[in-house]
Amino acid sequence: MFTLFKRRNFGDYVSDTFVFFKLTGKHYLKNYFTINGALLLILVAASYFLFQVYFDFFLKIDPSGNNFDYLENYLNNNIGLIVLIAFCLLLFMIFLSMLNYAVPVIYMDLYREKNGNDFGTKDILSRFKTKFGQIAVFFLVTVFLITPVLMVVFALLFLLCFIIIGIPLLLFAIPTAFSWITLSFFEYLNTDKGVFQSYGSGFKHLTKQYFPIVGSSMIIYIIIQVAMTVFTMIPYMLGLVSVFTGIEEGSRGTDATSTVSIMMTMVMVFSLLMSYILNNLLLVNQGLVYYSRQEFDENKSADFSIDLIGSE
Repeated sequence: MFTLFKRRNFGDYVSDTFVFFKLTGKHYLKNYFTINGALLLILVAASYFLFQVYFDFFLKIDPSGNNFDYLENYLNNNIGLIVLIAFCLLLFMIFLSMLNYAVPVIYMDLYREKNGNDFGTKDILSRFKTKFGQIAVFFLVTVFLITPVLMVVFALLFLLCFIIIGIPLLLFAIPTAFSWITLSFFEYLNTDKGVFQSYGSGFKHLTKQYFPIVGSSMIIYIIIQVAMTVFTMIPYMLGLVSVFTGIEEGSRGTDATSTVSIMMTMVMVFSLLMSYILNNLLLVNQGLVYYSRQEFDENKSADFSIDLIGSE
């Protein structure tokens, strides 16, 4: 059984993230894909259609500008449908993001309650329904209050890049913002604190062990980016090979353009799908940070050991 309450440092945060998936990954991923699988397939289908239309248009631009006239006319004649589709897609993306961010938090809390993975999809969905109001409030506060503040900070740091000092600050600012928001989300869903009080607690957790927390987040993020780069290069290289093969065989330019469009669409869709799936590594990593800070501050492992004895 994996130990959530443990005093961890930088190396432990990174290694225990993979130990968690090694010990309970099969159960975790089974529940994750059971809950999110259908929604991810809808996302893949919708993204493929949208990216395909996008690349088909921009790879076939007529220098005379007729494409732009056609696009303008199409938008004017179908503005209502376009707005409706965009609104529905926005709602779908928001709900999917809420579910993807909430599942790891709920899973780890149930893991703590059950002293292991003796629970299933129904338990996770039931907890999600119970806490849906809280999750919605947290997302609204984050999007409309926290995000604008962070955008101002990032803009200032970007300007500081012109005098060099902003570059390292910007590199640390991104994982810092992610860790702060995620730790606050764990605090909000797992306690009775309000959303702003949870943000305050999340900030305290972060500052008490800043470099190990942010450093581990950066390492996991780098690992994710390397994995995504490796996997997305496969369809990309296959597409290039098919393009050059077609050219050598004397294929028409339209066929080559179509191949490039399909290849770029596949890369974009695959990257989007993998970003959702691999984001679980970051969220579990921050979950371990949260439970480790609980152990540092409240010595939770003693109570947890008593509960284990009682359950036996």
